[in-house]
Amino acid sequence: MNTQLTITIAGQDHPQLINQLAAKTHELGGKWLISKIHRLDNQIVGIIKVDIPNETAAQLKLAFSKLTDLNPRIIDVPLPIPLDKLKPLTLKVESSDRPGIVNDITNILDDIGVDIVNIENHRVGVPDLGQTLFFAELMVNVPSEVNVEQLLEAVQQVEDGMRVNVVE
Repeated sequence: MNTQLTITIAGQDHPQLINQLAAKTHELGGKWLISKIHRLDNQIVGIIKVDIPNETAAQLKLAFSKLTDLNPRIIDVPLPIPLDKLKPLTLKVESSDRPGIVNDITNILDDIGVDIVNIENHRVGVPDLGQTLFFAELMVNVPSEVNVEQLLEAVQQVEDGMRVNVVE
C-alpha cells in the first residue's frame, strides 16, 4: 500500500539538488506525481507531490529533513473528497484593485466550502484612469450542492463593479 506526501522546499540551491531529491525518492520506491520548482538568485522553492510505499515513507521524510540548506516541510496528503461530489471550475475575476481583495475573495470561497486548487493574480496600472486593475484566475473545486450562480454573485459582492465568470 502507498501513501502520498506533499513536500515543500525552499532554500539554497546547488548543482544536482533536484536530481538528488528525485534519486532518493526513486531509491525508496517512490515517484513524483506533480512538481513545480523554481530557481531564482541561487535560491530554490518548490512543491512536490510524491507517491511512495508506506514502509519507506518515513525514510524519505528523514532523508529530506536532513538537508539543512533546504528547509523542507512534509505533509501526509489526506484522503480526497470523492470527485463525484465536486465540480471543478475555473473562475476569472476582474475588478478595481484595493488592499485585501485577495483575502476577501478567498474568505468568501472558504465560507462557501470551495477549495482553491490554483490561484494566479496580477495587477495592471492604468494611468489614464488613475487606478490599478486586479485580475485573477482561480481553479476551484465546488461542492456539488453549491449553486454556481449564487457562488458567482457572492464573490462579486467583494467589490463594486467586480466581474466574476466561469471560464469554459
